[in-house]
Amino acid sequence: MIWFYISKDHFAWSAIYKFNILCALAITVFTLVYEILFLSKERELDTKIVKQLDRERSQAELEVLRNELDPHFIFNSLNTLNHLILNNQQKAYAFNNKLAQVYKYFLLNKHNELISLSEELEFIDSYVFLLQIRHDDKLNLQTEFNDQNERVIMIPPLALQILVENAIKHNEFNHDNPLGIKIVMNNHYLKVSNNVRPKNYLVNSTGIGLKNLSLRYRILCNKDIVIENTDKEFIVKLPFIEQQEP
Repeated sequence: MIWFYISKDHFAWSAIYKFNILCALAITVFTLVYEILFLSKERELDTKIVKQLDRERSQAELEVLRNELDPHFIFNSLNTLNHLILNNQQKAYAFNNKLAQVYKYFLLNKHNELISLSEELEFIDSYVFLLQIRHDDKLNLQTEFNDQNERVIMIPPLALQILVENAIKHNEFNHDNPLGIKIVMNNHYLKVSNNVRPKNYLVNSTGIGLKNLSLRYRILCNKDIVIENTDKEFIVKLPFIEQQEP
């Protein structure tokens, strides 16, 4: 209206309507663009917060898991070592060395998010050695992996230990029917499997182990573990994490 007054143009309501419509369209477009950008930033911030909370939750659950495992494991190991010292000193010496290697691994890697597959396999070899003596050779471990690839493949610490302990906790085994654990590598994942003979009584399990392992993989590499459970075999597939990945 001021423009019409200053410019002395011929007054027309159609020009006023056209101006208002163009202003409304411009405001609508700019408002939508602003809301899209604003909501995108908000979503990005929310995603970062959720990931941080998931990471903290994962670390907290991992600490709980370690606190549950360490005293239980060392109690049984010391009892076994005490028995071996009295009955078989040579085997006691070997057992003590492997036990030292296992706890060296715990101390060196307790705060690491990833370690090389070769380190984890070396640790699990010592860990299973202790279990075989404790359980009187009623379980066996078989591994098939590529020496060339293991140096570039990373894995969360204790990932294999969780799966081995899970197999022992939930299955019956004896000399006639030993527990067989197999670790096989292919081009995409590490497959850990064991034969299934469920215990005929309720197992006291918190279920933290596999949930924690799954959560750690999702946080570290945005991948998830694959669990397959049949009447004869329990399988967990761990996706590969390449060395260059954060």
